[in-house]
Amino acid sequence: MKITSLLIASTAALASVTVAQAADAIVAAEPEPMEYVRVCDAFGTGYFYIPGTETCLKIGGYVRVQVDARSDDDFGGDSGYRTNTRGHLTLDAKSDTEYGTLASTINLEANTNSPDGSDFFLDETFIELGGLRVGYFYNYFDTGLPGETVLSDGAPFGNGGFGGDTLNNGIRYTYDAGAFSVYGQVDAFDSQDGWKDDVPGTGRGQDEIGINGVITGKFGGVTLDFFAGYDFDRENAALASTLTAAIGPGSLGVFAAYSFGENRYFDAAEWTIGAEYAIAVNDKFSIAPGIQYWDNVVLDADGDFDGGNAWRAGITADYKITTGLSAKATVNYTDVDADDLGDADRWDGFLRLQRSF
Repeated sequence: MKITSLLIASTAALASVTVAQAADAIVAAEPEPMEYVRVCDAFGTGYFYIPGTETCLKIGGYVRVQVDARSDDDFGGDSGYRTNTRGHLTLDAKSDTEYGTLASTINLEANTNSPDGSDFFLDETFIELGGLRVGYFYNYFDTGLPGETVLSDGAPFGNGGFGGDTLNNGIRYTYDAGAFSVYGQVDAFDSQDGWKDDVPGTGRGQDEIGINGVITGKFGGVTLDFFAGYDFDRENAALASTLTAAIGPGSLGVFAAYSFGENRYFDAAEWTIGAEYAIAVNDKFSIAPGIQYWDNVVLDADGDFDGGNAWRAGITADYKITTGLSAKATVNYTDVDADDLGDADRWDGFLRLQRSF
């Protein structure tokens, strides 16, 4: 009986310990449901919703490898060749609001051997709400024709002017009716440190204001725009116009500009005109021959044009290797006849491989 009683008591004690341990057992929590990235098709391809928000984000950019070359010249530059590899990253964020689309753009760029020394910098970056844009962005003169011969933002030689100041802090409002659009813009021409009152030795300001506007019309396969800009510090204006038209197997582009004197929009010459014709040979290959002429290319100490002329001719070839990968090559010849340069000429060009995404 004693043995039987002992076995019963041991069994009861073991059972109570087991029950107590079971009561203290850790139960694993159910996993949180995973929120997969959702495609956002409200603003075009490539956008996705940032998890937990109604903001759509698009990541894009390109990687470019390029070799530039140019001959001996009298323009004050070096001859030979230069290599550069560039990475460009673009972030676009958009969302719908009661005031229209709220958008913001950040462009980051890095170079291994940039010609202007900008190895890494913040490119365009701005905020948009409806038709209003504020931030750091390019103006009209950075929009050129499809080839690499006609230059809308300046000239391929030094003339002592400020023409081609295309990237500034500014504010712009655009009214877009589809076939017709117009925008007005105010630019702040900032110096490097952002504080100087004037350019040393000139009495002219570095941190000054300019205004500009563009009217654009589209008529079937023809697009025509007209630009006007005024630099308040130098009290001079610039006018420009670009026409593109689908003709035959390609697209014809014509660019013209006129400057009233030294200004921050365009003063590479008193006037210039250029034309290119981009020919689509097939779905992968296109070529664009072009030519441009500048008249009165020398600026005197008072900011007035004082003679000289120049012309430039060349051809650009584009080849689409596969989706997202393309090659571009160009060769151009420039001739300048000006008092301070004499009769100068130069060959230049580049070979480029670019992967875009």
